Amino acid sequence: MDKKPKIVVVGDALLTPEFLAESFSSFAAAGWDVVPFRFGPPTLHELDEQLLVLEREGPDAIPAPEGLEPLLADAELLVVHICPVSSSLLERNPQLLAVGVLRGGYENVDAAGAEKLGIPVVHTLGRTSEAVSDFTVGMMLAEMRNIARCHADIRAGGWPKEFPNTGRIPEMRELTVGIAGFGEIGRLVAKKLGGFGCRVLAYDPYVPDDAVRGAGAEPADWETLLAESDVLTLHSRHSAGSPPLLGEAEFARMKAGSYLINTARAGLVDMAALAAALRSGRLSGAALDVFDAEPLTPDHPLRGLDNVTMTSHIAFDTEAFYKRSPVLWREGMDRLFEGSDRRVWINKTPLADERIEKLKALWQAAAAKV
Repeated sequence: MDKKPKIVVVGDALLTPEFLAESFSSFAAAGWDVVPFRFGPPTLHELDEQLLVLEREGPDAIPAPEGLEPLLADAELLVVHICPVSSSLLERNPQLLAVGVLRGGYENVDAAGAEKLGIPVVHTLGRTSEAVSDFTVGMMLAEMRNIARCHADIRAGGWPKEFPNTGRIPEMRELTVGIAGFGEIGRLVAKKLGGFGCRVLAYDPYVPDDAVRGAGAEPADWETLLAESDVLTLHSRHSAGSPPLLGEAEFARMKAGSYLINTARAGLVDMAALAAALRSGRLSGAALDVFDAEPLTPDHPLRGLDNVTMTSHIAFDTEAFYKRSPVLWREGMDRLFEGSDRRVWINKTPLADERIEKLKALWQAAAAKV
């Protein structure tokens, strides 16, 4: 009897193993062995802390959960959310045809190590794009128009009329908004800002100027983005161990009185330098959903400032986010196998291409059965 193809799906406190097993039930119906497994702590706070470590230090910073490796010994496909996948884990499971990541970011997977082994890594496009782009525009308005701090003051018994930027509160149509990183989320932010009538600049060295213009923004180099943006919003990736995109020197080059929005990665910003720029008035304000310590420590330099809006890493948190993560990943795989869109495959090599072809045959055979 032929061996059934096997997929191991690793969930966590955010996307549970039970949810992932149900999401991949069509594979089980087509004859695959679908094995759910759990990684990480039971609470979202603790899971956020582990994700922050993985983003900052890479997939070797946290060991894979005990009990996972025996399940992988005869598996063709491993699909994870936040679970770390190190090169050593992959070296001990060389039969894997691919590793799937149910996130746009793949810092928890050693993609370079997988590339050396010829194992494709396939991530998820568009999972948080709508949610985070909506939230980004909301953060701009909340900080510049003092929505959150006014609410907090009223709840505390006040009725505020004076704010850190009183006398300098802008309207969106007056602003130049700079977008650093012009991928899926950056482009949606530009599209949504179009309705406000503001000027939109975009910096991304990997995106052609024509594509930037076609998405409703003006191409800009990094120095121009810093110098001309009234609001700078970050949508870049951040590799483990890389220096921050914004530090003391960059804040000094930003337009005086501008605002910073970060709903992307905490490692993009030197938090101490940001706090100094906010205290000095170099920046009028900032709105952040990601931090170098989550939850914030009691002595964190941003806690005592009245010109910053902070949220608890919730920009992604919509009903659609939870439901669509596995769906979007499977749709990306379908496009990859059809040859219409290969962007989800992040470590293309001829050796990996052989595995993709083997997985394609199994995938399409399964699709024909359901």
